[in-house]
Amino acid sequence: MKKHVLFFCTLFTPFLLVLLIHIHWLMQGCSGSSTGGMADLTWREAELLFKTFVPKERYNCKNIVKVGRTPEKRNGEGIYPTCMDETYEVKVPCIVYAFGIAGQWEFEDDFARRGCQVFAFDPSMNTDSHKRADNIWFYNIGIGTIDTDTFTPRVDNYVKKSKLFTWKVRTMESIMKMLGHTNSTIDVLKMDVESYEFDILSRMMEDGTLKQVRQVLSEWHIFGDQKYDYPTKYSIAKQFWKYGFQAFSVVEHDPNYPSTICKQYCFQIDFGFVNTKYK
Repeated sequence: MKKHVLFFCTLFTPFLLVLLIHIHWLMQGCSGSSTGGMADLTWREAELLFKTFVPKERYNCKNIVKVGRTPEKRNGEGIYPTCMDETYEVKVPCIVYAFGIAGQWEFEDDFARRGCQVFAFDPSMNTDSHKRADNIWFYNIGIGTIDTDTFTPRVDNYVKKSKLFTWKVRTMESIMKMLGHTNSTIDVLKMDVESYEFDILSRMMEDGTLKQVRQVLSEWHIFGDQKYDYPTKYSIAKQFWKYGFQAFSVVEHDPNYPSTICKQYCFQIDFGFVNTKYK
């Protein structure tokens, strides 16, 4: 019986995906909107479209360096593939923004050793702002879609119920202004912000700060209680790719890895993007 079911699923899945493509194109043509009628899709349909067809354009980076890798630590948290092709090579003078540290400093320390100015942000660590080392500054604030000192974070692996408190968050625009980078290029933007990345990228596209970023290294998450937001997140992802960002590194995680907030459904992809429209 299991063999018959497996055969049926294998045979049927391609037809389902083709059907979804036609539905997707039809809605785009009829709606005339930038979202392409995504609100009419079920979360599962949007998920299949997201995984299968986007990003459809990839940048072929011939020199990918895993920044943060050490002889003692070859893979895992704190290590991010970064494109070092001639067009996107990160070299002095360079500015790196890192949102989401969680005590894993390998990436930031590596770029600091390379001579870049590194600005790290993570309110979940409950650590005062300070200068960590030469070329590394830590700020006890997070990135958000508005400026507020009373942001209430979601409870997850990094924010326990017993430690729940409000955070200070600022938009990318406000952070760049605070650091005197309003007219500067951000060579690398690393972002591990546990599902807030979609709203933040949307805000950065609205205020124009994303145009100043050459590379985005980000974990994209869909948690169990967010799966019905998939059409909206898929729409934001489409806008992001149309903005000029192409993926050079894509690593998909196990969709049901153990977690306090992933009891039934979770989805995560680690992306590396380059800004093909950067001037």
